[in-house]
Amino acid sequence: MWAIQNAAMAELELLTLTVLVGAALVGSTISGFLGMGGGIFLLTVLFLCGLEPAVAIPIHALVQLTSNGTRAVLFREHVRWSAWRTFALCALPFPVLGLAVAGLLDPDQTKVMIGCLVIFATWKPKSWKVGWGERLSFAAVGVVAGTMGVVVGATGPLIAPFFLREGWSKEEIVATKAACQVFVHVQKIIAFGFVGFAFAEELPRVLPLALAVIVGTWCGKKILARLTEARFRMGYRVVLTGLALRLMATPWI
Repeated sequence: MWAIQNAAMAELELLTLTVLVGAALVGSTISGFLGMGGGIFLLTVLFLCGLEPAVAIPIHALVQLTSNGTRAVLFREHVRWSAWRTFALCALPFPVLGLAVAGLLDPDQTKVMIGCLVIFATWKPKSWKVGWGERLSFAAVGVVAGTMGVVVGATGPLIAPFFLREGWSKEEIVATKAACQVFVHVQKIIAFGFVGFAFAEELPRVLPLALAVIVGTWCGKKILARLTEARFRMGYRVVLTGLALRLMATPWI
C-alpha cells in the first residue's frame, strides 16, 4: 500500500516538474524577445501547481535570476549602464523596507493598484510627460522595485513602462531591463536567505528550470532579431497590458 502511494506521489512530482520546466522554457522565450512576461507567467504556474507563496516566490527569484542573467549576458553590449547604476544604487536598501511592510499590505489590493498604474503608464498620451530625466526616473524605479520585489514577487510589469523610452532600441530596452532585474533578484534571494529560506533544499527543483530558461532566452534572442522596432514596441505594450489586467484580476482568480 505504502509503495503504491509513494510511487503515485513520485509520479505526481515528476509531472509537476515537467509542467514547470515547460513553463520556464516558454516564459523565458517570451521574455527573450519582449523583455518581460515570462516571470509572472512562471510565478502563476508555480501557484497553480500548488506551491505556497513562501516557497514559490524564492524559487521564482532563483529561476528568474538565471533567466535575466542569461539575457543580460547575451545582450550585454546593449545595456545602458548609467541607467543601471542609478537603478541599483537606489534599489539597494529597500528590500528591508519591503520585508517590513509585506505583512501590512493586502497582496490582492496591492496587485490591483499596480495593474492600474501599469496600464496608465503604458498608454498615457505622449503629451502627459512627467518631465523626469533618465537619472531621476531610474532612481524612482529602483526604489519601487527594491521595495516591492519581496512583496509581490514579479516586479517586471511594475517597472517595465519606464524602459520604453524615446531613443532606446529594442535591444537596449531588453538588455537594460534584464540587468536591472538581475540586481532585484539578487536582493530578493539575500533577503529570503536572511529570514531563513532553505534554498539548498530546492536545488533539485530549481536546476531543471534554470537550464530551461537558458535555452528559452537564447531562442527569444533569435526571435527579437527578426522584429522591427515598431512591432516590438507594440508587442511590448500589448503584453504589458495583458500582464497588468492579470494582476488586477488576482482577487477573483
